[in-house]
Amino acid sequence: MPKRHHVVTMSLLGLFLGASTACGSGGPTVTDAAPAVPAWASDLTRSPGPGQSAGPGASTAPGTGPAGSAVPVPDGFKQIGGPANGVVVAVPKDWVALDLTKDDLDKGLRNSGLSGPTLEQAKKSLQTLVDNNGLWASDADSAKTSMNGFPTNLNAFCQAGRQISTEQLLRDTRKQLEQLNAKVIEARKVRIGSREAARIVYSFATNGVDVRGTQYYVPAGNKTCIVTLSTDAEGKQELFDRIGETITTV
Repeated sequence: MPKRHHVVTMSLLGLFLGASTACGSGGPTVTDAAPAVPAWASDLTRSPGPGQSAGPGASTAPGTGPAGSAVPVPDGFKQIGGPANGVVVAVPKDWVALDLTKDDLDKGLRNSGLSGPTLEQAKKSLQTLVDNNGLWASDADSAKTSMNGFPTNLNAFCQAGRQISTEQLLRDTRKQLEQLNAKVIEARKVRIGSREAARIVYSFATNGVDVRGTQYYVPAGNKTCIVTLSTDAEGKQELFDRIGETITTV
């Protein structure tokens, strides 16, 4: 039987990974703040995608959604993900990207600038994303300029389950974040291509690091794809919104 996961906690992997990078092996793991599972999340199970992923940076052409609508890729960006992940998203070309259905996890994390205990912590934290055919991407240079050593990063994965309304997604996710003592700054519906999605902006203090996050929940048929962007830097919201506009479910 496929494993069941705490979806909001999983989607905060980027936050926890960044915090453990900043604080060494004593940083939090994905299970350190697992919230109660909301009603909609309890129905979600691992859903391996068919076929093979196009892989990080495999295409810079416009992506194609389920309805055939083109999703433009901004100049200076590359697409990551594919059918095996269930989702495609564009990130800046200089970001290190891992397709966790096929890429060498050790090599990818070393390329992101991690080493020693923080590398081992990252491998443990990312295992849940591996189990769910996820994506992880990081701005390696951002860790060098961060006072906390925190890399601006993205994680994405899809989970199968019953369809619920965007309004319910917003309510349940807000509640989950607040249970984690996160401050929800904005929660609203947005259009991504032809789909309605939930967008939530929040801040979260962990181990003395004030992390700013933006999450997108994109319902698509019998699954929901979740993309989380995390940073401790100012002025990243425009970039995060631009990345969010490129999300395509496949």
